Amino acid sequence: MSSKLRHLSSRRQHGVVLAVVLVVLVVMMLGSVSLLNSVDTSALLSGNIGFKRDSINSAAGGLNKAFETMKLANFRGYQDSVVGCPPPANTGTACTAAGEWAKLNFYPRMLESDENGIPLIIKNKTQFDTMFKIAPITVNSVNGKGGNEVRFLIERMCETYGPSNKVTCVLSSDLWDFGDGWEGKPGSVASPLYRVTVRTDGVRNSQTYAQWTVTFLEE
Repeated sequence: MSSKLRHLSSRRQHGVVLAVVLVVLVVMMLGSVSLLNSVDTSALLSGNIGFKRDSINSAAGGLNKAFETMKLANFRGYQDSVVGCPPPANTGTACTAAGEWAKLNFYPRMLESDENGIPLIIKNKTQFDTMFKIAPITVNSVNGKGGNEVRFLIERMCETYGPSNKVTCVLSSDLWDFGDGWEGKPGSVASPLYRVTVRTDGVRNSQTYAQWTVTFLEE
């Protein structure tokens, strides 16, 4: 009698151990799935951060292209033109020199911007490429493939068309020393400031905007 009872008790213990093992296996499987998801997410975030950093670095290529454009002889030759221009509230497409501005990715006054100061025209690639004529450049391509697509826009920081003046434009003479030597040199000629906006489109739909304020140093 006692022998049969001991045999039944042993079978029950084996059943309990099996159930515990199954529960442990399920918990381990769930933990493994969670770990894999965490690793995949971390890798994705790291990759996106890397692409974003590459996109920011590529913006320097757009700035260099803008500098090259501003050094052209006709850059300042056309920016003071008021022939055919409507009042500042309008678009300025009727200006006689508008075609020359378009060839330089330049506009002689500030264009409409969003709350972050980004010109609305450069946020729409189709409209921008229609209005301005310097083709996007490709930066950081590998064997001629891939790379980031870079566009730039130069705006003279003025409210109106025509020659720059201290009433309607921000001039280099308006700058003051912040402790890093950024101030006009004694006897220098006041020049208008220019806002250069660079848009970079990279892989995984990464998109970056960078801006600089620059001017000509003249004596």
